[in-house]
Amino acid sequence: MTDIDLDRLLGSDRDDPGCDEAGELMDAYCDLVSRGEPVSDQFEEFLTHMRNCDACREDMEGLLALVRERASEEPR
Repeated sequence: MTDIDLDRLLGSDRDDPGCDEAGELMDAYCDLVSRGEPVSDQFEEFLTHMRNCDACREDMEGLLALVRERASEEPR
């Protein structure tokens, strides 16, 4: 088992804001990532939560896929 696997199993020792707070940042995070912009330090705890919470990570991955799909459909 790797350290990454162990972190996913046990959770991270970093601050985890929980589902509600992470959900409030999800749109902004997905917008940045879909545009290829750098992600600022304000998302550090959000990313910790994504590593710890399978349900939120699935929501984020689905939202990111939707944002990317819509961006690819927009006329340039």
